[in-house]
Amino acid sequence: MSAPLSSALSHPPRIQRGAEEQTRELTESRNRVVRNQVVFRVKNAARKQPNIQAPSELQAIKYTAPAFHPRKPHRKSRSGCSNCKQRRIKCDETKPGCGKCEAYGISCDYLAAESQQRSQTIIDSTAVSFAITDLADKIDSVLRLAPNMDDDLRRISPKPAHHDSVEAFYHFQTLSSEKNALSDTGKDVTNGAMLRIAFQTPYLMHAILGVATCSLRRLLSWKPSLRIAESYHWQHAITLYQKELSTPIGVHNMDGLMSTCMLLGVPAFSAEEYKPENSWLFSSDPKALNWLLLQSGLKYLLKFTGPYLPQSIWYQVFMESNDPIFENHRPGAEGLHPGLAELCNIDETTTEESNPYQWPLRMLSPLLDLEPSKNFTKITAFMGRLLPKFTSLLQRKDPRAVLILGYWLAKMCQENHWWMHPRVHAECVAVCMFLENSPDPRILKLLEYPAEHCGYVLRHVREQEIFEANIDFLCLF
Repeated sequence: MSAPLSSALSHPPRIQRGAEEQTRELTESRNRVVRNQVVFRVKNAARKQPNIQAPSELQAIKYTAPAFHPRKPHRKSRSGCSNCKQRRIKCDETKPGCGKCEAYGISCDYLAAESQQRSQTIIDSTAVSFAITDLADKIDSVLRLAPNMDDDLRRISPKPAHHDSVEAFYHFQTLSSEKNALSDTGKDVTNGAMLRIAFQTPYLMHAILGVATCSLRRLLSWKPSLRIAESYHWQHAITLYQKELSTPIGVHNMDGLMSTCMLLGVPAFSAEEYKPENSWLFSSDPKALNWLLLQSGLKYLLKFTGPYLPQSIWYQVFMESNDPIFENHRPGAEGLHPGLAELCNIDETTTEESNPYQWPLRMLSPLLDLEPSKNFTKITAFMGRLLPKFTSLLQRKDPRAVLILGYWLAKMCQENHWWMHPRVHAECVAVCMFLENSPDPRILKLLEYPAEHCGYVLRHVREQEIFEANIDFLCLF
């Protein structure tokens, strides 16, 4: 390197540099020195150069952050049917089949897809939260708490695998969060405080898993292991529940007992394929009506828990269900269904003590005018408030008692709940089949209401239609 250049590099002259020279220095500072040689970068004149501001001008420019436009909030659907996912369209998630599949003319697999998908529901904040592996261990540990289990009970069926119990537990959370016979308060209890108690109460945990596997068995009928698991949990729940009933009832166990009592009503109704011919009306088995009689178990349990009820997790739910409908015990026929009251010989002097049909009709008559989807809890409460003298008439298959029950079954048919509808629909049809041969024309006329709601065509209606069709045919000649 030449001396002048070396000297210039080591001792640059001190001069006053203006804004343009400082800017030029900023640009030339990008040059490199390679082996004591200054390598200058020659800029492409054809390329448009940015307008470099002078330092004083740069300081005057204020930085302005780019405007932030948040994305419009929207709900993503991850639980639609697989058909809509394959077609890349938004599923409306209507049950039992979505509207998009119905409009497209294909069979919707929404329920099957829903059941195969792991529920992402997180346990209510008032309960407990576990990782899946921890949850499996917790469930297994509480099921092992059952004391003095008989050897016969242990051999009922193979113990379900860990992952099956976790799947059933999450499925129960999904069921208790969806539309069902419970009010919003009841759903909060079922999906919160009741689960917390279940982790300390083996028979309640078995009942919870029994309800869940019962639902999964109906959705995934091709999995025989679910039927085995369901039997396993129900057998253990019933046996352990009965043992607990033989002990003193108090604050320490009332919530576990009441919760289990309510859940045990599910298997009584949830027959997978129930036919009208299998009804108690066509059976001589005295236990054939147990599906209805078991629903009054909570009423008798409340007699023992009455003093402690304000401390129960179900107290608020019970207070909500104290409808004036079930507190009306006035005598007479006022407010009763006119046709049924006349059939049952109820007049202005009739009381509950003098006539066993008075109280059931007093409860039933206002229920017939309610919207089922908004009052389903009230309608289902009817079966748990029946008195023994009326259920005795049912066991004897008294036509008037059977007809009153048929009206309630017809009302229940208006709501399609998975665990209840198959039974109530079949029993309503059975009532129509049983009474359609009655010699009493009043019963035949009143029977048209249940027949209409369960879709059964009565014999006298069929005969009348055939007669009218023949008359129309003869008029053609």
